[in-house]
Amino acid sequence: MPRSKHQHLKEDFLDRLPVRYQHMLALALLFLMPVILFYSTVLGGEQFMGHDTIQWRASAESIFDYRAQHDGEEPLWSTHLFAGMPAYVIHVSKSVPHLDNVLFDQLRMIWPAVPYWILLGGAYFFFILQGFRPLTAALGSVFISFTTYIPIIIGAGHNIKFIAYSYIPWMLSGYWLLTRTDRRWLGFFLFAVATTLEFRAGHPQVTYYFIYLFGMLFLFDSWRYYKKKNLSDWWKITGFISAATLLALLGTAEQYLRLFEYSSHSIRGGSAIADISSQSGLSLEYAFSWSQGLLETFTLWIPNLFGGDSGLAYWGEKPVTSGPHYLGAITGILFLIALFRCRKRIVWIFLATGFLTMTFSWGSHFFLNELWFRIIPGFDKFRTPEMWLIVTTFCFSTVAIYGLQEAFSLLKEGRKGMKKLWQPAGVALGLGVLFLMPGDLILSYERPQEREAIVQQIANQSNLSPDNRQVQQRANQIIETQIKPERRQIARTDTFRYLFLTVVVAVLFYLCLNGTIGSGTLVLGLVLLAAFDMLSVGNRYISDQALIPSNYETTEIIESQRRPVDLYLQEQAQTPEGFEWRVLPLDDNPFNNAIPNYFYPTIGGYSGAKLSVIQDVIGEGLFTGPAGINFAMLNMLNVRYISAQRQLPLNGFQEVFQEGESFVYENQNVLPKAWFVDQVTVVDSPRDAFNSILPDQMFDPATEAVVETSSDISTVQDTTASVRIRNYTARDIVIEIERSMPGFLVLSEIYYPAGWRATLNGEEIPIYKTNYLLRGFEIPPGGHTLALTFQPASHLIGSKISWAANLIQWLIGLLLLAGWWRGWLENRQAGS
Repeated sequence: MPRSKHQHLKEDFLDRLPVRYQHMLALALLFLMPVILFYSTVLGGEQFMGHDTIQWRASAESIFDYRAQHDGEEPLWSTHLFAGMPAYVIHVSKSVPHLDNVLFDQLRMIWPAVPYWILLGGAYFFFILQGFRPLTAALGSVFISFTTYIPIIIGAGHNIKFIAYSYIPWMLSGYWLLTRTDRRWLGFFLFAVATTLEFRAGHPQVTYYFIYLFGMLFLFDSWRYYKKKNLSDWWKITGFISAATLLALLGTAEQYLRLFEYSSHSIRGGSAIADISSQSGLSLEYAFSWSQGLLETFTLWIPNLFGGDSGLAYWGEKPVTSGPHYLGAITGILFLIALFRCRKRIVWIFLATGFLTMTFSWGSHFFLNELWFRIIPGFDKFRTPEMWLIVTTFCFSTVAIYGLQEAFSLLKEGRKGMKKLWQPAGVALGLGVLFLMPGDLILSYERPQEREAIVQQIANQSNLSPDNRQVQQRANQIIETQIKPERRQIARTDTFRYLFLTVVVAVLFYLCLNGTIGSGTLVLGLVLLAAFDMLSVGNRYISDQALIPSNYETTEIIESQRRPVDLYLQEQAQTPEGFEWRVLPLDDNPFNNAIPNYFYPTIGGYSGAKLSVIQDVIGEGLFTGPAGINFAMLNMLNVRYISAQRQLPLNGFQEVFQEGESFVYENQNVLPKAWFVDQVTVVDSPRDAFNSILPDQMFDPATEAVVETSSDISTVQDTTASVRIRNYTARDIVIEIERSMPGFLVLSEIYYPAGWRATLNGEEIPIYKTNYLLRGFEIPPGGHTLALTFQPASHLIGSKISWAANLIQWLIGLLLLAGWWRGWLENRQAGS
């Protein structure tokens, strides 16, 4: 609602309040809402301990240990996860300070109130800049901030994702100041700082998704300035935007130079042995997991239409879900008003972006998405398409506020204008009625392949064929009498709730039209109704199981999961030479669980961005061969122990521990940390190297090495050779070597070319990619010291650039503050 008064609507005390008091009321309401929704964590002495938070902390244990042992020095390399990977993919302290260090480090005890206040404050400021009155801006802030996706990701421990989202409205506010006001230096500073904080949040997926909104706005504004024939001014604005973005990129060079360097070696950069040689990102199937179903999109307005969160009640297209992206019933009604009646061009930009990202969220269910996956830069770097709805909900929420503005314009026309609202109101009500249709005319209430799965289960239990008529009848009975009625009832309950809220909104508009309530009371009523709607639905998806007392540390939760078998493996993994043997924990979901990594190094863990070479081995090389496992790979990866929940007939392994259902087997053929081979096979492609280490090639890593190189490498058998690990840490490995003849040394550490440097007696030597994923070295005869250090140039250079860029930001901020202070003093003197 614009600042001008509504001439034909009743004004009340809220309309007549001075603007500063309206701001105070609106901000007070927004301040309280996160406290209400998250009372148990803000004031109730509890904290969230989501699955991902626990997994992250377990993954990072070796990093924390290194810092404690080396006076806070960053390890840069993690030794416990996936047989080794860069530590800054898991966790790294930001050496360059900024606002986020202060805000979150100092106010962590009231999480998640602080990022919520940042999000609400940014959204409120964004709507104020667009010309809306305070309570209307507060309504828009509620819409944007309390979509159910936010409490879902907070409960799951996706904290970085939420923090990244909280800065988006501030970026938009900076952009708005730059493109639509004369306060461009303020806009430049706000856009640069907000974008820096967005990048520092460290969730590129959120940032990438919202680039589409900024891109649409930029294209629209470029066209707008072109039509006004004011291109010179537009070039200045573009310069400000470019400079602010560049300053933000430079300010986060410490993080992103390393991650950019890492990306091409991770699964986000594709596999070297993929069938599609041009693939440079995730596989299509992996990227499109968790695609939003087309009809399931209506959960934006009716949250439990598809059963809500995971369990038997959920019947959507996704494997499981923690809940929908509920946008709010009130948002939906106002959105329809804008869709049918608002003709403002800026509204169509938000509409277009919202609908575009909605189609992206459909993933494999929309025919164009595979094309976009192949041709749009960056599209193939991220998975979970439903997450695109975070942009859709933001855009549709903004459109809804313009819908409220349009509704007031129509109400000023009296009953004639009210009639123009019947069409969107009819669609809103009709949508609810449609989903109340009897039977399965619109909704099937049945998961894809669910019937077949139940048939197969009954057949297996009864020792009958799935084609048996009685089996088919029993499956149909279970679905029709036990499963569908519950799902149908859940959907109907929420549909009635949606219809009730729609009617309440219609009544509020009618009361405003006939003068029973004023326009200010109407907006306040909508704010309170939206808050009740969205907070109550959001509370459904906050699991009590994710809450623990605030005085508990994450490490205490992990330690409480330590089993006798973990204690045994932790002790046995130690060696006199300083390194630890690796473990394959088959009893503990080894490649999607980091809890074992807290206690000892494994060749698994929990990460969505692991190195591609280890993923290739896990996916195609490890569980192959006649025995179902590639023992040669285990030997060369230093896997000395396998843990399992049952007895396993493992050739070359000896049972060394058993308690209850926990068994540990020791690998009798495990290779040392470093060893010499008798022969070297040179190959010229990753696929050849990978194929050479598969079981059908009878590969023996103890005697043979497969090296990817164009150089000639030779080795001679030397029975007198000796290898001793003198020092082993995350950043430094020192090996003492004695040989009488030239040889080739294999080191059981993951090959990573970006940062590891090897010297032999102080002179740099090449590190060869060996056995597809390990490191190898040519060693001349004699006594030598081989030293490896991990010091990526991206880390050293990035830190210096970030310091310089952030100092420039704060210098600009101080200059703006000094200018404002000077202006204030001059105005005060002039007034006196």
